[in-house]
Amino acid sequence: MAPGRIIRLYEDNPNPRDLRRVADALEAGALVIYPTDTYYALGCLLTCVKTIGRLKELKGKDNDNLSIVCCDLSGLSDYARVDNAVFKLLKANTPAPVTFILNASGAVPNKFLDRKKSVGIRLPDNPITRAIVETAGVPLVSSTLVSTDAPLSGDPSLLWDEYGDRVDLMIDGGTAPMRPSTVVDLTGSEPLLVRQGDYVLR
Repeated sequence: MAPGRIIRLYEDNPNPRDLRRVADALEAGALVIYPTDTYYALGCLLTCVKTIGRLKELKGKDNDNLSIVCCDLSGLSDYARVDNAVFKLLKANTPAPVTFILNASGAVPNKFLDRKKSVGIRLPDNPITRAIVETAGVPLVSSTLVSTDAPLSGDPSLLWDEYGDRVDLMIDGGTAPMRPSTVVDLTGSEPLLVRQGDYVLR
């Protein structure tokens, strides 16, 4: 891995100085690879419209599978319409490896939505991810990233070897769990299970 473009963070105690370095890079428009509670992901700040375009270009045909990563429920409610019943469900099931599909608010950039009216929201059960978002003060636009050579491996060095020349920074958080998130659609009158991952809703 190239020195200077890799920042190692630890789940049990993410270094505040390194978190600030990551946040500064994101605020400057960086496209990064970072760890989550499922796989490594490709991400940028929701406010960096040009970088969202870079992310979509890199993901190609998979660029519809974008989500917004928040660090807490208060941040989530800024970008999605949440009534009392939905809030109660979210509170009981976050942080967790779950993507919630919600009706988007007007705060979500059009570049992200591409004429869609719903948005995938994540509050990952990974202290590194949440600390990055909290330090930056802005949610991340996120898309799962796996090595095409070894798609079942959570080794960050494989991702760096494949994508390092197309991103600005990598946050090395150790080996990824490599488990699919549960996906729940909350845009209707009742929750709809779209995909059952390792996590079972409470």
